[in-house]
Amino acid sequence: MKISLKIFIVCVVALRLIGCNTDSIYEDEQYKTLVYLLSGSENVFATSYTLNEEEPVRYVSIGCGGSNSNEQEITVTLEPNPAMLDEFNSLNYNYQSEYAKLLPADRYEIASYTVTLPANSGYHYVRMPVKVRPLGLSPDSIYFIPLKIKSVSRYDVNEDKSDVLFRVAIENDYAEQLVPTYYAKSGTMTNPITVLSGTKLVQPLEKDKVRMFIGNETYGNTTTVADIERLSVVVQILEDNTLVVTPYGDSMEVEMLDNVNGYNRYVPELLQGTTRQRVFYLNYRFRLKKSDGTFNVWREVEERLIRIED
Repeated sequence: MKISLKIFIVCVVALRLIGCNTDSIYEDEQYKTLVYLLSGSENVFATSYTLNEEEPVRYVSIGCGGSNSNEQEITVTLEPNPAMLDEFNSLNYNYQSEYAKLLPADRYEIASYTVTLPANSGYHYVRMPVKVRPLGLSPDSIYFIPLKIKSVSRYDVNEDKSDVLFRVAIENDYAEQLVPTYYAKSGTMTNPITVLSGTKLVQPLEKDKVRMFIGNETYGNTTTVADIERLSVVVQILEDNTLVVTPYGDSMEVEMLDNVNGYNRYVPELLQGTTRQRVFYLNYRFRLKKSDGTFNVWREVEERLIRIED
């Protein structure tokens, strides 16, 4: 009996030691501080820059994970990582037809690639400013600033979140690129008579300009740059909310009309019952250039576009 009791006691002690060791390993993993870059799927972080400002600022977020706050100050230095974009393109695009682009260096400014996360930070992250000059960026292109963690003053780096594809998109008061903006269209077009219906993609160009296809033309996977230049118009919203329509490319002529009272204006808050709507009223005519340099017949457009809200 004495021998059995001793064996029992030894087993209990051994199990307790094993349990304590397991708890220690678990706690080490649970409370371990790891530095990372905030991002989503495929390590992409997307943000939108307004065309209403010349040099708007958005941020890359650098965080530290773990159940406890970082007990010591952390200095983190980032650096460009163009190889990351090459890998992203090879996985997502056909290089012969389309691909995401590096945002040109003259389009953005990062004053310092080094940031400091204070000790015992209650926020667990710090933001690095990225200033962008968005005027002239194309709504048809996907732009990235690829970055990675170069060094940290202490703690370890989360290798799965050690880099980020910082996507730069554009927007104005009338349309966004990041979440495509659609308007419900209604109206008519002549020669031949065509009913305008369905939805229309409207894209930002400048602070007061958007681009859209004429009539019932649609933007799809097979749409080419030539299609966009030939079949798109630019709508400018003036300070008094009147509208001016011009060709996007050189394969079209456009003239404003005043056939419908109250058209060629933008109404930012049209009250319909209890709903406020943002509406374009368009009245113009266009003609397309043929391959021999002459033009097709004029087609008159009367169109109402109501923004589809989320």
